[in-house]
Amino acid sequence: MITAKQQQVLGYITHYVMEHQRAPLIREIQEGCQIRSYKSAIDRLSALERKGIIKRLSNKHRGIRLLQQPTAGSPAVEAVPALQEVR
Repeated sequence: MITAKQQQVLGYITHYVMEHQRAPLIREIQEGCQIRSYKSAIDRLSALERKGIIKRLSNKHRGIRLLQQPTAGSPAVEAVPALQEVR
C-alpha cells in the first residue's frame, strides 16, 4: 500500500509520461507536486521503487520507468485531477 504523498508522485509521473512520452526530471516532480525539498522527492521515489511500482535507472536524467502500465481506472490516473486541485 502506498501513502497519499507517494500516490500524488505516482499520479504526476503517470500523467507526465502519458502527456510527454518520457519520464519527468526529479526537479519537475518536485515542482509539479509542490514538494519543498529535492531530498523529499527522492525519498518518495525510493519508496515507490522499493514497493515495485517504478524502476529508477542510475545515471539517467529521465531514468524513471513505470513497472505497471496505468489503465483508465487505476488509482494513479485518478490521482491526476487531485494534482490540479492542489495547484
